[in-house]
Amino acid sequence: MMRIDSEDETTSLVRTSIAEQDYLEDDLREWILDASQQILGENVLIIGREVTVKDIRDAIDLLAIDRDGNVVIIELKQGRITGNVDFQALKYAAYTSHWNYEQLRSQFESFKSTSWGQSIYNEETTFAEALDEFCNDDYELNQDQRILLVGESLAERLDLVARWLSDRNIDITVVEVQLFDDEGQLYLDAEQTVPIPNQTVSEVSPDTSEEPWKSDGRTWHLNEVSSEAAAELLEEVVAAFAEIEILNGPHWGQKQYVSFKQDRKNRVIARTQKTLFNVEIYDVPAGKVDTEELANSLNVSTEDIRAEEDELRGGRPGVRITCHSNRGIDVTALAAETQKLLTVSQ
Repeated sequence: MMRIDSEDETTSLVRTSIAEQDYLEDDLREWILDASQQILGENVLIIGREVTVKDIRDAIDLLAIDRDGNVVIIELKQGRITGNVDFQALKYAAYTSHWNYEQLRSQFESFKSTSWGQSIYNEETTFAEALDEFCNDDYELNQDQRILLVGESLAERLDLVARWLSDRNIDITVVEVQLFDDEGQLYLDAEQTVPIPNQTVSEVSPDTSEEPWKSDGRTWHLNEVSSEAAAELLEEVVAAFAEIEILNGPHWGQKQYVSFKQDRKNRVIARTQKTLFNVEIYDVPAGKVDTEELANSLNVSTEDIRAEEDELRGGRPGVRITCHSNRGIDVTALAAETQKLLTVSQ
């Protein structure tokens, strides 16, 4: 790292270390809490600090969730990353892979009550709200786990292990940080070393050819995902939902569903499949839904109606209505009942 002065002369900055500057591993943790994008190369939703894991010694340095809803294990080392940190991180990832929504929500609430959590979240912020605001629209909570190792350098053995895991599609990333001294002014530099970034500018241009739903989601859902009969019904239902004044949509640009929003949150989605789609209406208390009466109104089987207290996306309560292309669902009634359910939840 170089400094260029007012006379365009360059001076190399002196490389120092976290320990030499009397900083600790805790300080590195605080820097990441304060600036995850700049250090890790991405924003993550922090839900834990020094998280104790049952039956495993020590604790997870930082626990987070990424934009796709994956759990991220962040392990930090002051100085060189050595020892059994790779195996330990794998154990943490394996253990947290079984955590469901309630366990992650509980961890979030515990962290939110700490001084570190209070510096990030408002007291009123719920886990569901944090996820909806931070994650991509089509996130799936804890469908996968990632490992992120951060330190000043990586021991050769660990470098080989990390690259071997990465080459076999285990999601492990290594970020090496360096501290520089410029006559008393300190600078922190961070670089991802595993996997090696190898994309050129042309490779990361906004080309959506491998994600066609982003460039033309309507064609994707109607022509690629759905059968002809299911697509015809989907178009009819989407048009009916578009007439509901409190909803904003349709939004076609997600791989798995078409969405309608209220106050920037998904309130109604149509999750598409080949011969059917599931309409999911969020934030509707299950106890206020008479599934038999609703089924009669829509001219569908009671088996096609489910009222869930916490099993819809993000643990939000709501109603799931399965729409088969060959069973004669009443689309007009579906739109009317959806509007009623949205009102009940307010």
